[in-house]
Amino acid sequence: MAKVYLDGLLVAHSAAEHAVVDLYLEDHIALTRAEPGCLKFEVTPDPSDSNKWHVSEIFDSEAAFDAHQLRAKASEWGQVSEPLERRFKKRVE
Repeated sequence: MAKVYLDGLLVAHSAAEHAVVDLYLEDHIALTRAEPGCLKFEVTPDPSDSNKWHVSEIFDSEAAFDAHQLRAKASEWGQVSEPLERRFKKRVE
């Protein structure tokens, strides 16, 4: 079964957007890591730009990745983080 990889940047363009990350990201990470099929979920601050975070995800299948997307979009994180810019690239191997 092919794994799904997603890598890229999460970008805040205002103090309010940065505050959303500060308030909600930790719970989002914990909930995602507990999902079936999540092999890796890391969000790390960019060392040179405090308004950017590097995202790296691996899910064991398209079904697990799709379930994550649905859960995340319906979650509190999904609602409050919608304005954040996402520069992600997905690949399946």
